[in-house]
Order: sequence, then C-alpha cells, then structure tokens
Amino acid sequence: MSNKKEMVIETSKQEPHYQIIKTSPEAYKKAAQAILDGKIVVMPTLTIYVLVCDAFNPAALARLRAIRHSPADKPITIVMDKSKIPEYAVIDERQRQIIDIFSPSPVSMYVQKKAITPLDAATASSNAIVVYFQDSPIRDLYECCGTILAISSSNTKALSAAKTIEESIAYFGHTVDLYVDGGPAQGDNASPHIDIRTDPVESRRAANHFPFAEIKAILAEHGLE
Repeated sequence: MSNKKEMVIETSKQEPHYQIIKTSPEAYKKAAQAILDGKIVVMPTLTIYVLVCDAFNPAALARLRAIRHSPADKPITIVMDKSKIPEYAVIDERQRQIIDIFSPSPVSMYVQKKAITPLDAATASSNAIVVYFQDSPIRDLYECCGTILAISSSNTKALSAAKTIEESIAYFGHTVDLYVDGGPAQGDNASPHIDIRTDPVESRRAANHFPFAEIKAILAEHGLE
C-alpha cells in the first residue's frame, strides 16, 4: 500500500467537479496536464490569482472569456519567456533591451504582433501581444507545460481581482477545473502594463505595487527612458 501523501486537499462532490491543490512541483505538473487537456486552472502570481489556459486552444480561450464575462474579442495576456517573443512579435533592438530588463518581472509589455500568428485566438482583434513573465508559480507552470499560456485576472469585470483561493472559488466555483492554492497573494492589483512600441514607453495600466515612475527610472538607468 502506497504511503504517498495525497496531493488533492478538497474535491467538490458536485458535477462537474473541481479540485484544490497546494502549490508544489507535483501541483504544477498536474495543472500543466490539465491545461494541455484544454481545461481552465486558477493559479497564484506574486500579486493576485489568475485564470490560465493554453494560448493555442481556441475552445479553452473562449471558455476563459465566457466565465469572466469578457467580450469574445477581448485580448488575453500571454505568458512566454523572452526567447519566444520574436517568433510572434516584431521586435527592434531597443525593445529587445527593454524586454531583457523586465522579463522576468511583474511588468506586462505590449509588443507588436506579427501579421498572422498562432496566437490570433488569444490576441483577438488587437495588433499587440501583451507579454507577461514573472518569477512566481506562473513561471513554474509555464516550464512544466512546455506551451505558451494565456492568463487573465481571477475575477469578472464587476469584481476585484481575487487575492486568495477562496475568493477565486467564490467567483468561479465549478466553472474552473483546478485551483492551485499558494496562500494569500501579496499585491493589491494586477500587473502594470507598459507599451514598449512607443518611444518613450507609455503606461497602459497603472499598478500601486510597481508605479510607472519606478519603471521609468529603471529605463533611465539603462538609457532607455
């Protein structure tokens, strides 16, 4: 008889069921498999909880938008490491340097999407890709998946972004397949968004935990203000 500790700490008795698991290397593998199977997972970042799916799976992307009550043409943020960005976006040398600074980091960056890419279902009508790569459980999940991910804050438009697994479950319940519990997130809002296609860089979304003034100061230190 195996003495291996069961990783699943809660399973709903209703159908369709969802599971809640604690963050661990095994949890990331389980979440990665769920995503590759077309499912929706809730994961913690450094600041909030997010919904995650396969960025190349149109059905999963449509489901993610539906459970958030997002428009079908709403672009979704993309998780990929900086080595992958030139495959899907047009990047000049200045932009490459900025990406090197902020990948990984809590900053999301707008880059110019190539005319046709396999990410079109995720980016929808936008001519940009919003790229995000952070040292958090999201990075662990990405490395386990071996595929590019699409993420969106764990809330609907009318609600604040979830900062605990309990808030995420209260928002989405059985519409999400797997919840990965990393404890309370430490932030108060989602990541800052900057548009690195412009010169100078522009703020697209502010974040209290990483003000745009601080981002500009970092760029100035590298001669990229």
